Amino acid sequence: MSLKSRMVRKSYKKPTTTTDTPQKPNLMKNLDDLSGVLTTDITYIQLMNRNWVYLATVYDPEKRRVVSYGLSSEMTKEFATSVVVKALRANGKPKMIHSDMGSQYTSSLFEGTLQNAGIDHSYSRKGHPYDNARIESFHSLIKRELIYHEEYRTIDDVRASVEWYVNWYNNERINSRIEWLQAS
Repeated sequence: MSLKSRMVRKSYKKPTTTTDTPQKPNLMKNLDDLSGVLTTDITYIQLMNRNWVYLATVYDPEKRRVVSYGLSSEMTKEFATSVVVKALRANGKPKMIHSDMGSQYTSSLFEGTLQNAGIDHSYSRKGHPYDNARIESFHSLIKRELIYHEEYRTIDDVRASVEWYVNWYNNERINSRIEWLQAS
């Protein structure tokens, strides 16, 4: 059948950020119904010259779709907020957005944007990335299936690659939950 396996190379040491913000509530922890919930996070992509590109994603865990994403050479509160604002413009107002407690997501800009829109903000516990497992899983997939197998020279190279993958992920991949929902 000419099938070949693809090994994932060891990930690189990424830069870290810290926040001294006290723990905030995880409103999503015991939800059975994820309708009206979006998750967001930022992941790191290293260029060939060792510079970093940041991918911020807003994800719908119920529909298992990327709602919005953006790329930047800087991981700022403005960047994180802009990707969420883009999602709100395209998809309307969710009842809740869930993120980790990174400094971008605990910033007054991000918090104020959600508050002004009347959207609750739910947080993962510090040191518990599995609280945000759905978006973490998407970022893991895109890295294993695409990013780790490419060498990117510029942010534009990353942009073209991510755009292709998100389109494939949202529109062509097999999604057992969607197919199950359509069958019922």
